[in-house]
Amino acid sequence: MTLALASALAACGGGAEDTSGAPAAAGVDKAALVAKLKETPEAKDVPDSTWDCMAAAMLKHGDQATLQGFVDGKVDVTNDFKAFGDKEAQIQREVSECE
Repeated sequence: MTLALASALAACGGGAEDTSGAPAAAGVDKAALVAKLKETPEAKDVPDSTWDCMAAAMLKHGDQATLQGFVDGKVDVTNDFKAFGDKEAQIQREVSECE
């Protein structure tokens, strides 16, 4: 993960809520996702609630393959979540609302 992801977090404001009714991706463990997000040097200054919010947005909109690839270290989401394809904008918007 790079500074781009940490920069996305720096812009966080209010909490994100699931208003889309979209199902979360099944099978990806939220704790594993949070742990992977926290592997950056910048992570030490980010509150756990922010990581939890980010993971929730990724789980809500992300597909199983991309999420599992990220947890396994095979997919990079540090470039503004482009790995999520057409869901990139939704995830980026919700992540920017995390505090």
